[in-house]
Amino acid sequence: MGITPLGTPVASWTDEDARSVQTLFPDILSAQPYAVLHVSPKFAYKTWTVDGWVALGRWLIDRGLTVAVTGIDSAEQSYCDQIIRGLPKSVNLIGQVTLPALSCLLSRAALYVGTDTAVSHMAAAVGVPSVVLFGPSNPVKWGPWPKDFSSTAQNPWHKQGSQRQGNVCLLQGEGDCVPCLAEGCDRHVNSLSDCLQRLSVQRVILAAEAMLRERESTVAVPTSV
Repeated sequence: MGITPLGTPVASWTDEDARSVQTLFPDILSAQPYAVLHVSPKFAYKTWTVDGWVALGRWLIDRGLTVAVTGIDSAEQSYCDQIIRGLPKSVNLIGQVTLPALSCLLSRAALYVGTDTAVSHMAAAVGVPSVVLFGPSNPVKWGPWPKDFSSTAQNPWHKQGSQRQGNVCLLQGEGDCVPCLAEGCDRHVNSLSDCLQRLSVQRVILAAEAMLRERESTVAVPTSV
């Protein structure tokens, strides 16, 4: 049709969306860096462990970041509640922000960590340094498109292996069967995936640390007058 391909999806928001986030999370405009942990994908087979999220959140807080936790307050409420109880110093935004408002929140974050979910695509699109946890899904088909990845002739991802493209680090779960392309080890969306349940927090922290160090190295240091 003669239409020029646009390599990056667009996640947008209005001033009203920005104000709604500021009301819930006033520190969004402060100099304190923050990380967004999107802990609840739509389906159980894409979930990571409660212990993993809690350990990651505590590490980020100890590193000096504010942690904002987002997710869906539906069938996964008990799962989310366990994470929030383990992170009493976090900002609980679960079920409180619209998708456009979430785009605004992501755009100012120092780091995003999430699973194979739509919000991870939004984080990739706005350019936040992102660590995305993948299990049985095929990254070639479902991997988030990194911001400004210019090639429309090739896919940014390979089917197997943890990998990095632009602002996205795609961390694949454990096991020779990964990705099996099935919906959980019991082959239904409400079953868990062992590859994600066995994904160690140490691997996620190492990936997060690498993304944060790279971001910090690009932050301008004020010169003395």
